[in-house]
Amino acid sequence: MASPRKAIISSGLGQFAANDQNAMAHFGPDAAARVKAMLASSIEQANQAGFDVIAVDANPQNPEDTMKRFTKTLENREVVGVNIGFGLRGHKEHTELFEKMLNAAVAIRPGIKIMFSNGPGEVITAIRRNFPEDF
Repeated sequence: MASPRKAIISSGLGQFAANDQNAMAHFGPDAAARVKAMLASSIEQANQAGFDVIAVDANPQNPEDTMKRFTKTLENREVVGVNIGFGLRGHKEHTELFEKMLNAAVAIRPGIKIMFSNGPGEVITAIRRNFPEDF
């Protein structure tokens, strides 16, 4: 019998990369499209390994909405891990939102694995690092 699929929330700037100066500087004027393509590839690799990756894009310009969507996903899905991307955690202007997300994850899902990817194409790398038994 196959082992059950593990759900992971991955949160980065995603569609909101087009509104972020740091993302635009790194990925260029089509930042959102590039981020989306890189994330899709990484998610596909995770899916093939038996993980369901739930992308919850973080909008630093609307942290209340971000937290509402993020906590709702934590509450409504049996998730084993949360990945936070570098675009969100690597820039001081996003620190408060980053902290709120981590604190919510630990409060809602005690024992959850916290992971950090270095870019949208490296979500699979963070999952492999934290769940080596699945690879």
